[in-house]
Amino acid sequence: MGRSPKGNKDKPDEMESRHILTVDVGTSSTKTALWTEDACLLAHATYAYPLSRPQPLWAEIDANIWWQAVCSTIQDVLSKSGISPDTIVGVGVDAVGWTMIPVDAEGNPLRPAMIWLDRRAESETAYLKSLPDAQNMVNLNANPLDAAYITPKLIWLKNNQPKIFDASFKYMEATGFLIARFTGEFTCDFTQAYGYHFFDIRRECWDKHTAAEIGIPLEKMPKLCRSVDVIGEVTEKAAAQTGLKKGTPVIAGCLDAVAGALGSGVAQPGQTNEQGGQAGGVGISIDHVVVEPRLIFSHHVIPGQYLLQAGTVGGGSLGWFRDQLGHLETIAGSLIGQNAFELFSRQVQKSNPGAGGLLFLPYMAGERTPLWSSLPRGVFFGLTYSTTRADMLRSIMEGCAFAVYDNLQIAEEHGVVIEEFLGSGGATQSTVWCQIKADIYGKPFVIARRPDGGEGGHDLGLFAMTAYGIGLTGSISEMITSLLPNRQVFEPSITNHLLYEELFQVYREVSRRNLESFAKLDEIARSCV
Repeated sequence: MGRSPKGNKDKPDEMESRHILTVDVGTSSTKTALWTEDACLLAHATYAYPLSRPQPLWAEIDANIWWQAVCSTIQDVLSKSGISPDTIVGVGVDAVGWTMIPVDAEGNPLRPAMIWLDRRAESETAYLKSLPDAQNMVNLNANPLDAAYITPKLIWLKNNQPKIFDASFKYMEATGFLIARFTGEFTCDFTQAYGYHFFDIRRECWDKHTAAEIGIPLEKMPKLCRSVDVIGEVTEKAAAQTGLKKGTPVIAGCLDAVAGALGSGVAQPGQTNEQGGQAGGVGISIDHVVVEPRLIFSHHVIPGQYLLQAGTVGGGSLGWFRDQLGHLETIAGSLIGQNAFELFSRQVQKSNPGAGGLLFLPYMAGERTPLWSSLPRGVFFGLTYSTTRADMLRSIMEGCAFAVYDNLQIAEEHGVVIEEFLGSGGATQSTVWCQIKADIYGKPFVIARRPDGGEGGHDLGLFAMTAYGIGLTGSISEMITSLLPNRQVFEPSITNHLLYEELFQVYREVSRRNLESFAKLDEIARSCV
């Protein structure tokens, strides 16, 4: 395995156009895009799918559905674009993290995939934390022991479905599973390996001692590799299923959040992105390993760089407000050709920074970093008779930004310096929300855009990775910077930032002091069902 300087040995004539295919496999949908070699988007397609939640705390999907989505969207973009599959010189894939898929020797899943939202392995997590080497695992992998990660899920499989555990040929994560379907090669790239606590993040290898201690047979683990390595070619079977040409080079791919960070412009230490979505967060590029169990740590796809990450789940709070309290905006928006979120943004401008003293804790589905708990709940704190609808909407936007800022404060405790804040995701469509973020973070909030005005994102990050992997560029950093030449900058207001600093202290106090109450409330709520 390794980087191919020329790509496919059977590549088309130099005078013929060359194309790159990118596949982004997310929690609720797969998005596939077809690009020219100079990053012009030719066609894209989306395939949505539901999750299965057969029991409390479980979150699964038949991994075959992912492959069906991949095949369908590839066929769709080939049909829309009209290009010959012969002109595609590289394929790049990203997928969700913290996913465990046991497979047979043909790469077929032996049970549904346990995805990142699955928290069934709470008791296995408690077991791992009780081991004498528990802290050594955290230091080795630079990540906390939490039920969301793959390690506890593997122990759960061993304890609850031992026949599947023993019969498995390999224990795969989501990206590696899909790459195996394309190429027949069983690999795990460095950005996805952080899900396993027996991955030595510094030496970039599986740790025999740790794996043996928790009973994981390393012969059942895939081969580790860099995200940009060309690890194989599209097989005859995959070609028949997707419409691609047999022999098309495929890179190892990466974690979806890492592709998103790169695609938003994070290419140098000190840069960070902020993803505004249901599963939002940040990824700060640094050049050394940081062990901070309240946060998440992984490789970047750029050699020599890592990402200190934070994950929040409050981005869907505005969606909840729309569904429960925003019927008028939904109806009005449909009549004038706008969505409810655009109308919300207009209303927020009627509320002053600080929302009249109203705070919102965006813990509608618990919280990932830094709380690592499914028990916290959403809270409006400070309601009065003078509170307006605009105040409530502004407090939601401010609360989501405070949740991110909570993590940034922890990163700064380790001396991490953020030099550029790059925004991505649907929330960047709201200028008032972007300004709120600039004011709360106290730094310019930047939206980097392509020459055609479009944003970066997962697919653009995958494009740059794939282009590098097959030898079309000598630098991922230089390529992604050149692909995002336009900057929309929101400068922070010092006055507003000082106000938000005071409010944030109250936000954090309310958050931490109510953790015990959240737990009690959860017990009561369960008894009410």
